Amino acid sequence: MTFWGRGKTVTRIPFSQEDLDEIFRFSRTRQGCLFSRENSTLEFKESFGWQGLSMYLKTCAAFANAKGGYLVFGVTNKRHRPVGLSGTSLQLFQDIDPEKMTQSFNDHFSPEIAWEIQEYELQGKTIGLMFVHESSDKPVMCIKNLGQDLHESDVYYRYRARSERIKYPELKEILETRRANEERLWMNHLENISRIGVHDAGVFDLHSGQVTESGGSFLIEESLLGELSFIKEDEFSEVRGKPTLRLVGSVEPIGTPAARIAGGARVVTKGIHASDIVLAFLDQKAVSEPMEFIRSICSESTAFLPVFYYMSKAGLDWSKTVEMLDGVVCRSSSRTKLIERLETDRSKRLPLSTSEHPATRTKYAIADSLRREEVTDDTSGGNLELCLQAMRSLSSEDVKFHSEYLRRLLKAWFLRHYSSATETMADHMRRTICGVDEALYDGGNA
Repeated sequence: MTFWGRGKTVTRIPFSQEDLDEIFRFSRTRQGCLFSRENSTLEFKESFGWQGLSMYLKTCAAFANAKGGYLVFGVTNKRHRPVGLSGTSLQLFQDIDPEKMTQSFNDHFSPEIAWEIQEYELQGKTIGLMFVHESSDKPVMCIKNLGQDLHESDVYYRYRARSERIKYPELKEILETRRANEERLWMNHLENISRIGVHDAGVFDLHSGQVTESGGSFLIEESLLGELSFIKEDEFSEVRGKPTLRLVGSVEPIGTPAARIAGGARVVTKGIHASDIVLAFLDQKAVSEPMEFIRSICSESTAFLPVFYYMSKAGLDWSKTVEMLDGVVCRSSSRTKLIERLETDRSKRLPLSTSEHPATRTKYAIADSLRREEVTDDTSGGNLELCLQAMRSLSSEDVKFHSEYLRRLLKAWFLRHYSSATETMADHMRRTICGVDEALYDGGNA
């Protein structure tokens, strides 16, 4: 996100310690009050309740159309005093169902709004944080009325400390940027065709199944390969849940050397998915095409997957990796977020606070148990979340010394809990895995 601070804009990862320190910096002149003010990327709410849903949605849409931002629950609007969430307000925030909240966004806005939530302990008080990513597909438009705040066809934008209907200059800039991005996508497509050769490339229409001007090669975006199964002509095999295409000749993903196929052999092209990326790292598996694993992150729903391990295997530093990612064509916003991870403060380490809150003391105890390798893989529920947060607090030296043990724990937890985890738990797990990846392979250097 683009964040405020000290006379310049800087790009940060959501919920980074630097962001949190900036938001919760106390005033030297107003005792017990925060120095931070509401602005183009920050809004305070004293409490959380579903009666305020329309205003929350409006603010989030305004953030998405601008530079992203934080909604902070548990801080008074006027004096910016952190009072924390408590009672019903705290229970409602902790009970937010990510699926239902996402549905609320999708019911009232299009295209979709990417968001994340997290709790933060401050002086024994629980603060609720909701982060909204800057949209990669602006403008985000209201598609359904709700209360007095949301009106169909409106586009909201964040102006200083207010969320308002967008004005002409900002809308003009969004539309011009959108047009420039589409032109860049066209250029990327044309470069891919040029690399294959205009006489040897065909365009495959996924809706009609028609190949136009086919000359021996198919031009198919790599992000689609995981959704398709190919078989040789005159052979048949059904892959559950995937469309099956009859293939005459062979198919090659762009940028991958051609493989020689023996006559009559069956060809199946398998995509690389999030679980493959995570498990290959945790197992330290030797992969023949590490760059394909990096590219595959761009097509996932999250950019928080291990990447430095594959950079190390490919012999790439961060700048070479970013250069490679700039050439990846995909609709997901994960490519942009992955580049942000590489270009900015990448650390996923989450130092524990100095609070005397019982949960904080528990995390310190778990961190000590991790260093003694006493935590077992049968942990679940709330204890698992505490274990993940404690693991994120370990130093790089601790992670390297206990690498095999920590990776074994994470693999067991990932296999056992990830598919059924809440979005918050899944996010904790991904970020913890990313932290271990970074500690072991800092920026791609083993």
